[in-house]
Amino acid sequence: MIELRPKIHIGHANGPFLVKLEAATPEIHKDQKQYFLDNYVVNSKGDLECRIGEISFTVECPPGDQLDGDILLVDPAKPRAQRLIRRNSRHNTFLITERCDQLCVMCSQPPKDKGYSNLFSVYEQAVLLSDHGTRIGISGGEPTLHLDFLESLLHRVSNDRPDVSFHILSNAQHFSCCNPTTLQDVHQRIQVLWGVPIYSHNPDTHDLIVGKPNAFDEAMNGLYFLANTGASIELRTVVTARNALDLPQLSKFLSKNAPFIQKWAIMAMEPIGYAKVNRAELFFDHSIFPEPISAAVRLGELYGLNPELYNFPRCTVPISERRFCVDSISDWKQKYLSDCDFCSEKTLCCGFFEWYDPSWEWKNISAIQLE
Repeated sequence: MIELRPKIHIGHANGPFLVKLEAATPEIHKDQKQYFLDNYVVNSKGDLECRIGEISFTVECPPGDQLDGDILLVDPAKPRAQRLIRRNSRHNTFLITERCDQLCVMCSQPPKDKGYSNLFSVYEQAVLLSDHGTRIGISGGEPTLHLDFLESLLHRVSNDRPDVSFHILSNAQHFSCCNPTTLQDVHQRIQVLWGVPIYSHNPDTHDLIVGKPNAFDEAMNGLYFLANTGASIELRTVVTARNALDLPQLSKFLSKNAPFIQKWAIMAMEPIGYAKVNRAELFFDHSIFPEPISAAVRLGELYGLNPELYNFPRCTVPISERRFCVDSISDWKQKYLSDCDFCSEKTLCCGFFEWYDPSWEWKNISAIQLE
């Protein structure tokens, strides 16, 4: 598992600060030089010995990893820094709140009454410091509970860093006070993919899964709002025992009611949080009964929904549907089993979540061998 909070050793400093682990050059704008190192060296242990202004500090490099070019939030009062953006990762995500107005039965990160508005300005500056072409994930909780911040961030980045793109996960139920013109302008300038969950064509089933009355209707209204602003939309459906049999019918529903989506992500559950607590009622072993998922992706392809299978190890999916599998598990929480070392398709596979264990075991798992 990748270390997201490397150890630091630091002397006196006046409060937390943001830093990019890269030496300043003449080409860097003068307003940004304060965030770059005056110099740094890699010591014999592979750790970075850094100096920025009057502050000297050392960042311990996690084994097998590297920190060069990463953007860190350093708090001298804490023994570890926070890696906000990692240069060598495709999975940089900002958690902007843990509050949510839904209570999904399989939520991998159960809601808490905790927000991170104190970090909003830090997040914005980190994006502006990021490498060219960086993609940033925005997650929660429900990010659009802080819609003002999101609009401000997207507007600033669309003006100053149009090379940066975003992937925002949202239930899409909080746009009633949003000016569509603002998002229209943003969507014309930068790439923003909105990941919105719909779990069934049946409103009652969807509402039961998310634990909120009328959530289905609100989510569909949010989808239409986003579509009218020119947004790119990734519709997301987590597979549970409650909705697995609905998947083929959901594909037909989406073809008629949401043909504007860019992709349909059908997702295996992440075995943590409420999903693990509610395993007895939610666990669906697609490796021994793949038919609903197979039918859904085939119909989705026929209807032009661009279906993809997220979090599905390739060996758990029929050969005919493996082409829909994508490497979707974030690198910091991805692992492979011992059998995977003998698999001919390991490099193509998403692998398993770090917390996958025998208590959450798909029956048909085996290394794929070249024929």
